[in-house]
Amino acid sequence: MVFRADVIGECIDKLHEKRRAVRKQGMEALVAALEGFVPADDIDHRYFTVFDRCCASLRKGGAAEAALAYRAIGLLALTTGDATDVDCSKDIYNKALPVLRKTLQAPSSGVVTMVAALDCLAAVTLGGEPRPLNATSAMRAATGVIRRAGDDATASSPPPEVLTAALSTFALLLTTIGDGGVDLKTYTRYFKEAMVPFQDLVKLLESENPSVVMAAGEVLAVCAELNLTKLYSPEDMDAMEMKVLDLATGASGDMTSAEQRQADFFQKIADILCQDERPQTEEESIAASSSSGRGVLRVSTWARLVQLSFLKRFLGKGFRKHLQDNPRFRQEEDTGVAADEDEEPTAKKSWRHGGGMGKQWTSAMRRDRDIVWESKNGFSQYD
Repeated sequence: MVFRADVIGECIDKLHEKRRAVRKQGMEALVAALEGFVPADDIDHRYFTVFDRCCASLRKGGAAEAALAYRAIGLLALTTGDATDVDCSKDIYNKALPVLRKTLQAPSSGVVTMVAALDCLAAVTLGGEPRPLNATSAMRAATGVIRRAGDDATASSPPPEVLTAALSTFALLLTTIGDGGVDLKTYTRYFKEAMVPFQDLVKLLESENPSVVMAAGEVLAVCAELNLTKLYSPEDMDAMEMKVLDLATGASGDMTSAEQRQADFFQKIADILCQDERPQTEEESIAASSSSGRGVLRVSTWARLVQLSFLKRFLGKGFRKHLQDNPRFRQEEDTGVAADEDEEPTAKKSWRHGGGMGKQWTSAMRRDRDIVWESKNGFSQYD
């Protein structure tokens, strides 16, 4: 504990240095420490100093230092919680959002910095657990990047790496508003303003870049599961369903492994849109925090899968350490992790492929949906 606290102190000292190389060393050490998990009590009120020095690196450093700084801010938000007399993670979210908006809107921001900023936006929002209206503010920051891609190709259009990161971040942000059963009637206007426009989402599903197509599909899957597709008109959803079914059918003839994965992925989305099916449970073996045995982390919704996927990628090698020791993950463990020393851990994905059944369901589901649309939703899609 003391050693880690000393490491944070040493990092802060280096981050005050004027020499860029020393600051970069301090930032690398800070990221490594936060990845390995530092108890919130060891950071305490110094979270503000860490955040302030990260912002200084964003102003003074190059692209590599800026990317590290954004990563450190995101890790800090996932770590600190409410260890002090204020909710540190929410404070970080509120302070980071204007900084992130500036980077995401600046034409001069490079690919590395933009991707790091989008990952940071996802982390601070997930860590800060904002109210729905605050979540929509973060969503609009990501949507701004996505909407630029909806225009004809221009110098300001984001490259595929940035667009994929923006879509993945947007999908994660959707999970923060839908997880608590938010009543869309209360926040209809705000959500409609923050959502990716229908035409843009369709265009992204037609992209030649496979990563962009998959990320756009992930957004659609979360929207469908959380019932956010009601923000699109029935006619728009009809067109969307047909596009998804085409992607689920796959290419004619022999498919490559990548094409097969994409077809399987969109078949799963078609199941949600047409049959209201949840994804099959995925399981991952983890070290149990309460015993010497192992546990099995079970995830069975698209929203949880998106959150898990992001945390595994963002935390990297520190994911399992956070899952064991970070109190912010313990609530998930209590409800989603079953300790089992004898059971062999599994990680199965049995996604069905084939568009025939989906197309048969589409016609019936469309007819039923149109009949109950007004009474079920309770508000007009065209206001």
